[in-house]
Amino acid sequence: MLHTVKKVQYLEEYKIKLSFDDKSVKVIDLEKMLKNAKNMFLPLKDIDYFKQVKCDGTTIIWPNGVDLCPDVLYKMGKSVKPPIRKSRKTAASSSHRSKSKVKA
Repeated sequence: MLHTVKKVQYLEEYKIKLSFDDKSVKVIDLEKMLKNAKNMFLPLKDIDYFKQVKCDGTTIIWPNGVDLCPDVLYKMGKSVKPPIRKSRKTAASSSHRSKSKVKA
């Protein structure tokens, strides 16, 4: 299956969080991959440079042109469950109930 990266967020060290086109969110640690980095990948070992990662609408890319296959990133990543959000209706109902209890 072909995947597309829609958003990238630097987390810490060599960890990034990626949002994919299928709404999945995954955390990827690239430390092992960069351990023996050579050539174009060598600058990525510098954390300040690594933090410059961007999403080009398809995958992730660094200023020197290095990019990684989104399907490989998808397979490497560990799924993250998105935070549970209360709907406005639920939040409003809770607020209303709290006020009712105070009056009683």
